[in-house]
Amino acid sequence: MRSLLSARTSVCRWLVRRLFQGCDWLAPVLSRALPGCLLVLALSLTAAAAGLATPMLTKAVIDEGIMGGDFSRLLFWSAISFAIGLATVGFGIIATMQHLRASQAMLGDLRLQLLGAAFHRSAAEAEMPLGEAQIRIDGDTAEIQRFLFDSLLVAVTSLFRLGGGLGLMLLLDWRLALLPLLAAPPELWFLAWARPGTRHRAERVRSQRGDLNSHLAESLAQLTRLRPLGATPARHSGFAALQGDLFIGQRAQRLWSESIGAVSQILSASMRAAVLLLGGWLVIRGDWPIGSLVAFLAYVSLMSGPLRNLLGLYHAQARAQVAATRLGEMVAAACPQEAGQSVPAPLHRLSLHRARAEAGRHAPLSAELTIGQTVLLDGPSGIGKSRLLAALLGEAPLAEGALRLNGSDLRSMSLRSRRQAITLVAQRPCLIRGSLRQNLTLGHAPLPDAQLWQALETVELHLWAEQNGGLDTPLAEAGQNLSGGMRQRIALARGLSRCGAILVLDESFSEIDTATASRILTRILAPRERPLLIFTAHSGPVRQLAFDQILMLRDTEAPRLDLAALDSALQPLRAVGQ
Repeated sequence: MRSLLSARTSVCRWLVRRLFQGCDWLAPVLSRALPGCLLVLALSLTAAAAGLATPMLTKAVIDEGIMGGDFSRLLFWSAISFAIGLATVGFGIIATMQHLRASQAMLGDLRLQLLGAAFHRSAAEAEMPLGEAQIRIDGDTAEIQRFLFDSLLVAVTSLFRLGGGLGLMLLLDWRLALLPLLAAPPELWFLAWARPGTRHRAERVRSQRGDLNSHLAESLAQLTRLRPLGATPARHSGFAALQGDLFIGQRAQRLWSESIGAVSQILSASMRAAVLLLGGWLVIRGDWPIGSLVAFLAYVSLMSGPLRNLLGLYHAQARAQVAATRLGEMVAAACPQEAGQSVPAPLHRLSLHRARAEAGRHAPLSAELTIGQTVLLDGPSGIGKSRLLAALLGEAPLAEGALRLNGSDLRSMSLRSRRQAITLVAQRPCLIRGSLRQNLTLGHAPLPDAQLWQALETVELHLWAEQNGGLDTPLAEAGQNLSGGMRQRIALARGLSRCGAILVLDESFSEIDTATASRILTRILAPRERPLLIFTAHSGPVRQLAFDQILMLRDTEAPRLDLAALDSALQPLRAVGQ
């Protein structure tokens, strides 16, 4: 079984490399989808075989029954034809449902893999606009699924139909069977010439969809802030402009596709006309039964579809390559959560050695912090305090220096273990639509109710929760049914309930009234054994705490003493003194 799985994976990896260079991440997805795809293929080939038999049955009905004047043969072949027709319908339904089920499984697999990549995007990578990420996870994965899943079915089924149809056409008349073969080379040349245009238009439309979705997602996410500014008309017109550009791009793409299809249809119609002309001439001369001409024309029609499908795959691959490249960028930017060693336990100290986060404007910071201390990270707004704290959890890269836990470099430790040891409560709380319990345990294993209630009591929300449904109290999307202070207190309760060895409170009291914030701080500082508490705050009761250390971030662009200028300024004074 293991060797079979290995062989299947190897085949899928070879196929993906042939179709999409540099997209090896697609091979496991295709490997998992292969069994379902092969079942659909078997059903499709059975239906195709029945379809190939139909023209020959029609020939028998015409030549042996109608033209032969034999009613019993007419009845026999008609019954056979009807039975095969019923079987074809049944197989078609079964194949369609199995196709839907298997393609859904593959699409779901693709989306989950890309969603995981988006969730674990490396902090060193630039943030992707929300709308762009959505269109990639939704639209680009669907493009890949359609090509990877349907391409194998279309290719094998079309080859089966072409081979079977050509063999039966040769059996009917080998001279006329050469006509479809003569039409293939010019069509192949034309499609190869048109392929770069297909890829260019696909790239343009994909990019325009991303821009439109990003504009929409940004507008809806900040609607409550845009309305007071009177900015909704501008956003509305901006959306209209982006939508207009997308529609123009889609029309250009569709016109290009229809033009390519028209050339194929013209070639097919020319071939069919030639067959009808030459075949009719043979029937008039008496060299060919009319049933054979009808059957031959049916095979010409049956073959034109598979031939166009095979040639169309060449252009479908160009569109799929665009989608695969865009998705590959997301996969490549993902950061493995389990890579690295675990955070040392028990944790004693956090060391900052000339540390500065990327985009931080402060001078490198060095400090030794121990568990149980209360520390203030201070400095002017925008200097990089939050970025430096985010580096603790791997949410921002370090531009220089190092962060160490018990002397070991934090970057050598897995992101998952770092986030279990270090809890961050940010200024803007992360709340989701759901119950209070779901928000308190967000991203964490289920916790005992008593522990959750204790955290709520610490932030003075236990009475509010009791009056509104307890731990099942509903919260709106992003906590929009709550005040800013309430949102921050729920986030504080979540941080306190799961707190590890280090608790980072980054402007976490900025929207809580002074009296309530003071009482909450008193409760947080009351336990004798507590985590390392790292605060940032520009104002409020946090600034009044008795800190064990205050770490001041100083601007690297602060004015410095120019010794050369000072020396020049002192020259006249020296001359006077002399």
